[in-house]
Amino acid sequence: MALRLASSPLARTSASMQLATALRASSSLNGRVYFHATRTAATEGQSPASVTDVYKQQPYKIPTPNQLHGSYHWDFERLLSISMVPLLAASAINGAHPITDGLLGVVVPIHCHVGFDAMITDYLHPAKVGVWGNKAFVWTLRGATVLALIGCYQFNTNDIGLTELVKKSWEA
Repeated sequence: MALRLASSPLARTSASMQLATALRASSSLNGRVYFHATRTAATEGQSPASVTDVYKQQPYKIPTPNQLHGSYHWDFERLLSISMVPLLAASAINGAHPITDGLLGVVVPIHCHVGFDAMITDYLHPAKVGVWGNKAFVWTLRGATVLALIGCYQFNTNDIGLTELVKKSWEA
């Protein structure tokens, strides 16, 4: 019906009829009416998919092979996670000790870094947030990891240490 109205001589002369035609042509099946300032797809003979390319998927580029980012990377993640179990057990059994506090101050921030890096890789990839957005997230994570490592070092050397901090906060 909208195409018949758009092609009639009355619709070409009356601005209000052109607006009504555009509104009718852009209405969806559920009865809602959407207003567009441009011509609708029905009047131009285009499909709705060719009108909007908002969610057009970017072509996937195969990364260059890197042996350190493959199986060794996975093994390092598992070794890091498994090493936290005896480290936390030794800290809980023996109490505060400079070696266990120092190892906790290195292992925990790196473990968090690996987890957040996987989250950035999976959910904040360049196709979703753009190349610069992805780089901003990656470098923010790297900076936060360096600051956490420095903070753990300072806390272990100049204050009570990580094990005593957990012990005091558990008793409080």
